[in-house]
Amino acid sequence: MPKVVDKEERRRRIVDALYRIAAEKGLEGVSIRAVAAEAQLSAGAVQREFGTKEELLHFAFQVIADEITACFGVFQDGVGRPAFPEVLRQVLVDLLPTDERRLAQVRAWNVLYARAVVDPAFGEVLSVLDDRLRAGFLRALEHARVEGELSSVKDPEAVAELLLVTVDGLWAGCARLSEGDRPDRQLAAVEAAVTWLAG
Repeated sequence: MPKVVDKEERRRRIVDALYRIAAEKGLEGVSIRAVAAEAQLSAGAVQREFGTKEELLHFAFQVIADEITACFGVFQDGVGRPAFPEVLRQVLVDLLPTDERRLAQVRAWNVLYARAVVDPAFGEVLSVLDDRLRAGFLRALEHARVEGELSSVKDPEAVAELLLVTVDGLWAGCARLSEGDRPDRQLAAVEAAVTWLAG
């Protein structure tokens, strides 16, 4: 009887392997063969999923963008929703690397992020992500103003842009953490941002 292969699980193993390699060696260390070895798969198995290194890198970049977007799903209007500063704190803290996988992911993101400057396909992923996060921040800020949670916010568009830059900065700072380090400075920055908005 043929072995049943969980395609999504295999793709996750492949992407996680790519994170670890990119985090340690940069894009130069990423190859189909290297990723296959790290994921404990055959090179053929990886190549059946991703024909080229470029396809693999682009997929990994998209996966990270999708995971970031998912973190922002808590920005929903509705009865019982916590106040905006609390939701913001939750989202920003959830983005910080608290385990080895997330740290490798953050490092890989920063390596791939630079690719978006020169590669239109990567640039499109980043542009869509920025648009989604910016729109999410803006909707949440406008709702919070209506609810009287953020009466001090005079320009929601500017604040949304500031929060977007904050997310970028948090991940750039976390990329330089060493194994086992806690993101204490980044946590302090999150608290400062939340306190400023709530004030």
